[in-house]
Amino acid sequence: MSDQIAVLQRIAAFAAKVRGHALGKWRTEGGFAVASCIQCGRQLTVYRSAIEPEMDGDALACECEAAVRASAA
Repeated sequence: MSDQIAVLQRIAAFAAKVRGHALGKWRTEGGFAVASCIQCGRQLTVYRSAIEPEMDGDALACECEAAVRASAA
């Protein structure tokens, strides 16, 4: 199951990067792991499950405001 978390972390990091986020270190607790964008602080959580692994968080729902401001400058 730890392999499942590692795979989800890679997928989530890619999905966050597409939105301009740069994730910091992952914190693993029980059946989930959490990381935050080092630029804006928005979080992303991945959950392991035997049925359907999931991920959610503001880092997936929104673009990184810090990255948008930096690219506009």
